[in-house]
Amino acid sequence: MSDANQSDLPKIAGYEITQRLGRGGMADVYLGTQLSLSRPVAIKVLSGERTRGDTVTRFEHEARTIARLDHPYIVSIFDVGRTGDGRLYYTMPYLPRGDLAGRDLQGNEAEIATIVRALCRALAYAHELGIVHRDVKPENVLFDHLDRPLLADFGIALTTHDTMRVTREGSTIGSSGYMSPEQARGFAIDGRADLYSLGVVTYEMLSGDLPFHGPDTLSMALAHVEQPIPRLPLEHRRWQSFIDKAMAKDSAERFQSAAQMEAALDVIEVDLRNATSRGRGLAAPRHGMRPKFGLIAAFILLAIGAVMLASTLLRISDTSPQASSDASISVAASLLPGEAAPKPAAAATRVPALTAPKAPASPAPNDDGKSATANLVDVPDLDSGSVLRDAQGPDLVFVSAKHEGAMRGFALARNEVTVGDYAVFARATGRAASRCLEPKQPLSRMKKLSWREPAFAQGDKHPVVCVSWNDAVAYAQWLTQRLHAPYRLPTREQWLDAARAAPAHVSLCAQGNLAHHGKLPFHLGAGNDCKNRFEHTAPIGQFKANALGIYDMVGNVSEWVQDCKPLNRGTGGRCGEHLFSGTSWRDDAGANNLESIGDADADLGYTNVGIRLLRKLEADNIPPQVH
Repeated sequence: MSDANQSDLPKIAGYEITQRLGRGGMADVYLGTQLSLSRPVAIKVLSGERTRGDTVTRFEHEARTIARLDHPYIVSIFDVGRTGDGRLYYTMPYLPRGDLAGRDLQGNEAEIATIVRALCRALAYAHELGIVHRDVKPENVLFDHLDRPLLADFGIALTTHDTMRVTREGSTIGSSGYMSPEQARGFAIDGRADLYSLGVVTYEMLSGDLPFHGPDTLSMALAHVEQPIPRLPLEHRRWQSFIDKAMAKDSAERFQSAAQMEAALDVIEVDLRNATSRGRGLAAPRHGMRPKFGLIAAFILLAIGAVMLASTLLRISDTSPQASSDASISVAASLLPGEAAPKPAAAATRVPALTAPKAPASPAPNDDGKSATANLVDVPDLDSGSVLRDAQGPDLVFVSAKHEGAMRGFALARNEVTVGDYAVFARATGRAASRCLEPKQPLSRMKKLSWREPAFAQGDKHPVVCVSWNDAVAYAQWLTQRLHAPYRLPTREQWLDAARAAPAHVSLCAQGNLAHHGKLPFHLGAGNDCKNRFEHTAPIGQFKANALGIYDMVGNVSEWVQDCKPLNRGTGGRCGEHLFSGTSWRDDAGANNLESIGDADADLGYTNVGIRLLRKLEADNIPPQVH
């Protein structure tokens, strides 16, 4: 029903205006019909006191600019002109399904991701044309007849600084609640201010509340500048790093483009799909089909084995970053009691070593000076694969293994430490980047590689690389202090306990990000070729978890362990080079993940070596189980 008399409605040639839909501090919105096309339209008309000066010039100029926008997630502008009494107006589609502010989406993460993705695409398009929205908020996200989210009101009649707009137009809550710190301070802004606002909108959709509150515009503005980013509810913790990145106080630490922000949604959506799959469970295969597939699988395995044997005899791989002819690294020290030793492998190659190891690897002592197994405790109420989590900590998977004649266990991080995780640590501690090399590339010393710039693109959800053993230990110590829980690197033995839990009937290519060699002129081990879309590292959690529910134990990055190579005799067993375990994105499916091992100086990183942490379990300090 109209809240205005017919005589109060503006007169616009070619339109029949029937009612006022809303009133704001600077403009009114009316429902009308464009007579030439018989279509309903929404008409925004400047208030009478706004018909002179720079506001009118800017309104007309920006409306004409935005009218050129043609994107499926942006509300288009049909017409710009003046009413019969000289006031500026513009028309747009009438969207009766309401705006985002009227929807409660707290329990629908998939829908939230869909809306955020649409808005990222809308902003990416606008930013490419040099248009910064400057007022991204739920009221400016409308839904069309197909229920698609459309971004509306692109900077219409904004003054130079949005803080002035908020004060003068009385839109204190609606705009000050979403403005970036630089916008609140009156500084020059760019598209990253829109991404901050979209981060606030995302936080509000997830939590049902704004991240900051205040009694007035100034208090709200100061909160965006000074207060830390709040934590999401535990059930939405998969979004926390996304929010932290989007709402970084410094625009240089945010997503640098809407496309980068959209890419970060991929990891969240994969996690959502995995969670849904775990909730449904996996359908059992039909019994009548097992014999047929069993015969086929046996035949395929025989064929693959023959190809792998021929390939091993004919080629030498360069996939391990620490190329060396020294075969002194041994996996024998990591075996469980009574387990037969595998054939030893040289440190820098997948070709079996022809001589016995010269010296076994020595496990580094824990930070409490005790051996690794001394920290294992009996946890009778936990099954192997149980998920644990300290408050604000990473997801952990309980691994039970036989040590010292008893079944005991430890908790290993479900995922590798990501770029986003490490960035928080680096900012908090001011830790400088370590020197870094590319595997088998001595000239990479000239490239000044670092965890921020490893010579290939990475997002916040990619595993951090170019971190040294010292960096890994420092990160674990920082996390220990932050969470008040004991974290450290796993020993080689513990890493193997987790890595042996390979998923049944799943190819290596499906288990992890391994190399493909389709562009190489010669590749005899064609059966080892893992063709996926990742040229270098992949975001965590993209591949099949192992039988315990741990991701990326195969491929992606090799991982630092506590163990080290001892120095020469007479040095008291002190450490030399430190070890890392497992295959990486440089290895193909012909590599033996359990035998892949390398070493490096404690202060040196490589572009395919990262971090996975172990959480020590103590009888009086076991993290809660996540159901």
